[in-house]
Amino acid sequence: MTEKQLRRCEWVTPPNLGWLLHSLGDKEIDYLWNCIDNKKEECYKDKLAGNISSSYVLEDENDWFFNKTLHPLIKVYAHEFKNLGEDSPIINDHPYVLKNWWVNFQKQHDFNPPHHHSGVYSFVIWLKIPVEFDDQNKDNITNSPVRSAFQIHYQNILGELDTYNYELGKNYEGKMLFFPSKLRHEVFPFYNCEDDRISISGNICIDETREL
Repeated sequence: MTEKQLRRCEWVTPPNLGWLLHSLGDKEIDYLWNCIDNKKEECYKDKLAGNISSSYVLEDENDWFFNKTLHPLIKVYAHEFKNLGEDSPIINDHPYVLKNWWVNFQKQHDFNPPHHHSGVYSFVIWLKIPVEFDDQNKDNITNSPVRSAFQIHYQNILGELDTYNYELGKNYEGKMLFFPSKLRHEVFPFYNCEDDRISISGNICIDETREL
């Protein structure tokens, strides 16, 4: 195609939803570790889809993390994509609330099959990743190496199922994915390591008991 022909072309990208990758600050990370140290004895594993060694309920004291981190990210998402809460079948305006969140301790061979969450928005935070993606997959003879990966599932414009991989290693410690709760995703296992992979997940819902 000639340069003259290219000038007559218009690139059209239809609007679509996405997700946010956010780097947490030191104060936020310290707060999260403190929440883990003071985690509730209530086991959350039976409420999850995954094969995970242990999960425990966390408490956001005085809504510190919601106000400091999550609520601003809701606004960023609305600006970059849309306010997903507007699609909820409710009449009055209600605020968002951190409905539940929990910490996962995953050992080698643990995995989380394709699933989605409840609520409007969800998130995952990686605090400790004991392995490197490249080391995990160096002897993995496949066209799609996924050991120790976090994978997002979505449909492209042709309706075909596609995936987006996060190749997890220590460079993702302290990072957070913020995404629509209905977005399907899965977590692949890691191997040959006795340390835990520690992550936090949670769901943000609309609080219908309060009005704005």
